[in-house]
Amino acid sequence: MKCIFCGNSESKVVDSRYLKDTSIRRRRECLKCGKRFTTYETVESNPMVVTNVDNVREPFKIDKLTESIKYATYCVNLAKSVEEIVNSIESKLYGLQKQEISTQDIVRVALDVLMEVSSMACLVYYTQHTDCNSFEDVRNFLNR
Repeated sequence: MKCIFCGNSESKVVDSRYLKDTSIRRRRECLKCGKRFTTYETVESNPMVVTNVDNVREPFKIDKLTESIKYATYCVNLAKSVEEIVNSIESKLYGLQKQEISTQDIVRVALDVLMEVSSMACLVYYTQHTDCNSFEDVRNFLNR
């Protein structure tokens, strides 16, 4: 870390504090000029990349997931909020520890989470995001 006053690259950490937004505030003292300055450190997140059915890659967008969950749960009384459901799905997706995920991964995880919350919302999501073409497909899904 370079001193902002003299440009020296050697400093020592005098004080560290964790902030609410998962960053760290550090007070540093330059070993050459003795002046103090503050730095902020944050963890760089590696965004997931989603590969869709047509093999098009795009960054994972939480807003798209939120909208599809809102649609699936529109007329359903839920024990959890949409935000809690989305956060649960997102954490399970990150738990897969993959840099690149498929839309099928997202659908599979979302269906598992929705099944715990509401079978009706799960059914709506299933018909919306799979190749469900007949009542027989729905029956097979429900009987799994």
